[in-house]
Amino acid sequence: MMLEIQDLFGSPAASGQHGAHIPSRCLPHAVPKSHSSHRRKSHGNGGALVTTQDLFGATSAPANHYGTNGGKNPPCEHQLEDDAEVQDGEPLGHANLEQDALVPAGQDATVPRQGLDDADAASAITPNVAATDNANSKPRPLSKRVQSLIAGDVVVCSTPPETFEEAIALITGSGTVDADRLAAFRREVTWVQTRLPRHRDGSPAAPLPCDPTLLRPILQSISPGKHKISAKRWYNIRSELTAIQRKTGWLPPRAGQVTLSSPKWAHGLALLDQVQTIAMFRNFAAFCEGSGVEPEQVEPQHLDAYRQHLITSGNKLKIDSTILALRHAWNRLLRRHPDWGGKPLPAKRNPLYLRGDDRDLPCEFYADLDAYFAKLANPGLFAKGFPARTSPRTIESRRQILILSAFVLLQNGWAANQLTSLRDLTAPTAVETILTAYHARNCGDGQWTLGAEATAAALKAAAKQWAKLPAEELAATAELCDFVRAPKAPFPKKARERLAQFDDKKVERRFWALPETIWKDAQAHERKGRLKRAADLAKYALALAIAFDKPLRVTNLAHLDLGLDFEHDRHGAIIGIRIEGERTTKNAPIIEGALSPRTQQMLKAFLAKYRPELLKGSSTALFPGQAGNYVDAKSLGRHLKTLIDRYLGITVNVHLIRALISTIILDEDPRAVVLAQRMLDHRSSTTTVKSYAQQRGRAVQGQYAEIMHRRIRKLQK
Repeated sequence: MMLEIQDLFGSPAASGQHGAHIPSRCLPHAVPKSHSSHRRKSHGNGGALVTTQDLFGATSAPANHYGTNGGKNPPCEHQLEDDAEVQDGEPLGHANLEQDALVPAGQDATVPRQGLDDADAASAITPNVAATDNANSKPRPLSKRVQSLIAGDVVVCSTPPETFEEAIALITGSGTVDADRLAAFRREVTWVQTRLPRHRDGSPAAPLPCDPTLLRPILQSISPGKHKISAKRWYNIRSELTAIQRKTGWLPPRAGQVTLSSPKWAHGLALLDQVQTIAMFRNFAAFCEGSGVEPEQVEPQHLDAYRQHLITSGNKLKIDSTILALRHAWNRLLRRHPDWGGKPLPAKRNPLYLRGDDRDLPCEFYADLDAYFAKLANPGLFAKGFPARTSPRTIESRRQILILSAFVLLQNGWAANQLTSLRDLTAPTAVETILTAYHARNCGDGQWTLGAEATAAALKAAAKQWAKLPAEELAATAELCDFVRAPKAPFPKKARERLAQFDDKKVERRFWALPETIWKDAQAHERKGRLKRAADLAKYALALAIAFDKPLRVTNLAHLDLGLDFEHDRHGAIIGIRIEGERTTKNAPIIEGALSPRTQQMLKAFLAKYRPELLKGSSTALFPGQAGNYVDAKSLGRHLKTLIDRYLGITVNVHLIRALISTIILDEDPRAVVLAQRMLDHRSSTTTVKSYAQQRGRAVQGQYAEIMHRRIRKLQK
């Protein structure tokens, strides 16, 4: 079982939807409904089509109103949070935007969308009669529904109410919104309230609070996939709750989209080319302008202040993701345009993070470390004490363990000049200090962990293979390392809890159908002209389908190569997977498996239609990455986990699929350990049973029931 490197010392990990412009059918002289840009033909004008962009261009809304993003629907918050991609090794533009719509620089602002209130919007929107067929025709008045949607954020009380039930009562008595909007408020509040914990008699355990600090964790606990609603529907629910909070004084009124007055900020905005990055940058630029801060004056503390501003101005669920994406987008802008004038924003260092600057350790230490791992990677025919082959992942894991161990010594008072080689690192006194620090940091229950065992094993191997310690010191180091033994659990607790999600047969049925579900969504995006979004979803659907047919490790899945890892029939069609040699992981001699007809069809369509959209250059990777090579394995695993949670509301990563498949095999037949071992490509069946296959008693109990049934029938004769 591969351990995450940062978990070895308990170090916490450093933690759009795009669409082509499609003309929308709109009634002349009218504002399109914000929840749908599609309108019927205008029979009064001979059935002429008026696009949303044309209509917005014909309005005379001032620049501080909300825009349309060049005729496109503005990206939703959930799309920017969940559809993150990694470019140049960093997440790009996955910010949580303000719930007001934002537009790129140079485009005119227009009307607010559904759920967004603007005090002056109704009076500001004036149809341009010259843009119609009859210049003398009288403009048609706005409907009550539209007037209600663009009504101002009128605060209806002097003291904010504690619950949403009280808030709706105050809004009802104020008469500031019509009956339809009140019904929408009640509907969304009821939906959220019914998803909260309840008493045995069905009554809510606690009313839904209006306080944003109390409401945010409640909304974060609700999973749209679990309740079978779309991300857009979930976004609309939160928008209505926010509108109620604005009308009752919990949140400030909307200021609208502002025009950047600083030439430097406006120039930086013009240098950006992605919609979600533009919107995120505009919000931050407006915040800095309001504080009198120019780009060259921005410091990390301004990001902290902006984070606090986001907390108090809305119901964003992933504010930390916004700040992280903003920092990455800022630094990328400076790399691409160094003459713009800003300063890089370094990542905020976690005080619990162990590893410091690599320059803190002597060059001699790194030279000795590199020599050791070069020998480990290529030991030669006659090397003693070295295995014939060590996988690259094992080498990298041990490298990180030894470097972190050196920094542990520095934090415990050792001088850098005392660490010039692996001999210094693996001496008994150094090993005792490292393991003691690990135990104090991560073993709160007094028992050693698997990370501690892996650390001890790496130190012991380095001492035996390379350090050339005297016999007495080597024996003392080995004794210390052998003392570290983690308790052997029958099955990992976390995996056991996550596998319990599949005890619900409806969840399991939807899980196995998930590749087709995501594939259909990809086809829907393709029909709407969103080819990049369709290609991304098709990639994830195909990856899941392959993982269901052959439960690969996420690294093998991400690094599948069309020229090396697939088997073909006599017609050249791909029918299976075959990974061998250096491309395998965990020293597996060969990894092979057949692909189902469903997966073969998806693969054929993916190669023909979707993969060209993902290519950045010449590559034979099945899933090409941003730089033209293979997609990042961690990124692929993270996106698959996010998609599964969005569609089903359960927590499943790629590695859990391996445990699920082996557990299902042993549920059906407790004696099929060899079959589970072959499916997972383990060298030993002990590994399969201990770490992956949860041998639950249901299979044995079922066979026992059959035996007893036959026995009773014999006795009845």
